[in-house]
Amino acid sequence: MDDATYRAMLARVSAEHGPALRSSGEMNARQRRAVLDELRRLGAGRKHAGKPHNFDAPQMPDGIAKVEALLADMKLAWAYADAITLRMHGIAKLAWVRDEKQLATIIAALHAEKEKRDLNAAINASLRAVDWAPERIVELLSPLRPNWRRHRPSLRLVAEYLAAQVVAHGGAGAQQCA
Repeated sequence: MDDATYRAMLARVSAEHGPALRSSGEMNARQRRAVLDELRRLGAGRKHAGKPHNFDAPQMPDGIAKVEALLADMKLAWAYADAITLRMHGIAKLAWVRDEKQLATIIAALHAEKEKRDLNAAINASLRAVDWAPERIVELLSPLRPNWRRHRPSLRLVAEYLAAQVVAHGGAGAQQCA
């Protein structure tokens, strides 16, 4: 949409909810919401962040390919790595990281997340194999942390316990759960 068409659309939509304005900066919240609704109706959507544009640049740290592989394996967007980078190092984008040590900590965080996801998948498979509800684990292994599904030591404990239960219940699915 060219600028003239965009400004005309702003004036048209804002006029339905107050004075006709050709700048979104001058609009109230209701007018801006109406403009966003109109843009969505016309087919606009949020641009989802993808692979950094400078991914292949020579100044990118060597470990960036490992980050890409971990994200792909977990089916996560690059925005996930950006959020980790911001939380851990105060840098808004992973693409801006140049220090190998910082990148190593981000890779370690992604490895930890992958382990949590893998353990949760194994636990869910074991629960299905023994036909138990997840609540049964909390009862049997009391006291478990309230957030045990995000705590790796707790996940390991539960996964080991359930793998033994699968074997005790006839071994169905024991290979995938161990």
